[in-house]
Amino acid sequence: MRLKRAITASAFEYSLLTLFVLVFCSCAAPPVQHEPELHPYGHGVKSLQVNCEARAGLIRPLIGANRGPVNWPGDPQAPVWDFSENFRQFGIESIRSHDFYGPTDWWVIFPDFTADANAIGGYDFASSDQRISAIRDAGFDCFYRLGTSWKGDNPLPINDPPGTVRNQNGQVVHEADTDDFKKFANVCTNIVRHYNQGWAGGHNYGIDYWEVWNEPDNSSQFWTGTPGQYYMLYEETAKAIKALDPSLKVGGPGLSGAFTDIYMDGFVRYCRKTNAPLDFYSWHSYGGRDDYNPYCYYEYGRKVRKALTRYGYKNAESIVTEWNAGINDNVFSDTPAGVAYYASSLMNMLDGGVTRAYLYVGDNHPMLGLHGHETGLPVRATQSLIAWKRMLETPLRLAAIGSDKKGYNILAGTNEPSRRVHILISDYQSNHTGWALRVTNLPWSDQTPYEATRWVLDPSRSQLEAVETIERTGRTFVLKRNMSRRTICLIEIRKTWPKRQADPAPRKLVPIRVAPRPGIRRPPRRRPPARKPPPPNPRRPRR
Repeated sequence: MRLKRAITASAFEYSLLTLFVLVFCSCAAPPVQHEPELHPYGHGVKSLQVNCEARAGLIRPLIGANRGPVNWPGDPQAPVWDFSENFRQFGIESIRSHDFYGPTDWWVIFPDFTADANAIGGYDFASSDQRISAIRDAGFDCFYRLGTSWKGDNPLPINDPPGTVRNQNGQVVHEADTDDFKKFANVCTNIVRHYNQGWAGGHNYGIDYWEVWNEPDNSSQFWTGTPGQYYMLYEETAKAIKALDPSLKVGGPGLSGAFTDIYMDGFVRYCRKTNAPLDFYSWHSYGGRDDYNPYCYYEYGRKVRKALTRYGYKNAESIVTEWNAGINDNVFSDTPAGVAYYASSLMNMLDGGVTRAYLYVGDNHPMLGLHGHETGLPVRATQSLIAWKRMLETPLRLAAIGSDKKGYNILAGTNEPSRRVHILISDYQSNHTGWALRVTNLPWSDQTPYEATRWVLDPSRSQLEAVETIERTGRTFVLKRNMSRRTICLIEIRKTWPKRQADPAPRKLVPIRVAPRPGIRRPPRRRPPARKPPPPNPRRPRR
């Protein structure tokens, strides 16, 4: 008879642990952000070109976030922050269920691993339902991470492979094996059933993406087992989920960013050998290993794509499930450099074949949040997300020349029917004094009038501001302007004839501040007034 798993805790113990972790994280004073050391290069005016007749694929959304849209405080009496409106303003469409510090973690949902995995009584979905329902009720998709949150100071061995047994001295007396991983896979399929098929008083949320574990290469926080154990856990879980519903997308491993052969080629090769499903490969980067050069997202993206193609998974997605401008004391998302870093990183992800990306984190985390810890105001770099959302209004990508490997990037797109062209320019760290832009083959006739509006966010501004609107005629647009590093520029070229009142050119892009308030209060939905029936039409006499 096996010993009872040490991971099992009473509801009271779990509540105390969760309260301690969240209170500690929320009470810590946020550090002052400093920009990283930049490496200026280049000189003079940068030459940029856009050809509106040369299509270059699609501009993908790429804007997701870990955690949110509600920030759940450790103190039940503390105000709850609901960032749903800001998330929409940023263009966030999907939220990854990671690092809620208990809720959505497998060991909270199924606290006693010795229990019957098929018995509803062994599951506790209460805290997890609260988080997932908040995501879905606000209109966001959920990207579900199956596994555990950051261990931190939690005394429970939550980073052990499921099924590991330790004695009272903390020594491993049973290493998790294939039988344990099959049982874990059974638990995971029941979690899927709960959220997609209504099992155990559940829901029908239609969650498509299921990520198996997080950072198994980070032993101190997420995985004390061997790489081989993770391979087996992934194989059993992925096959079980696909057997339940073949339409679901399953992947992993949520690599921490080291990109060693063990969890890159080794993992993908194992999946191919065992015919394990791999719909996406997930990975993380905060830029620190690459001197905070946004180009690293292109290089890692291509590396992932080559490995997937090499082993027969050419249709698998490459997904960045964690990223930000630095991490811990080195984060710089609330600085001018962070603005350009966000914009250039998104453009490099697009070029590197990344299909989805999730910032860590969406709430007001004291170091890495998209909102200030005490004010709840969006950090400076979220303006780049708003600019990216504007680019998605013209998702048909156009060929553009001018990007380099050090953080100077240009992206252009148009819409259908071709009434607008958007151009995003980002200079992270160059010495260029400005740019000379030439846009050719605009999608209208030589006699068509158009206007070009230019928004700028530089170190002297706190948000994107419209600085000029130029009226011209023809199919070519040429413009030369000054622009220094740590700056982004958004240009919209819009056909002005015939004018369409329903599609006005916006002048400002301003995010909405979310004020703290106790509880989650959602305003009642207002239904449009019922239409009155038209007055009876008297029958006209015949002539």
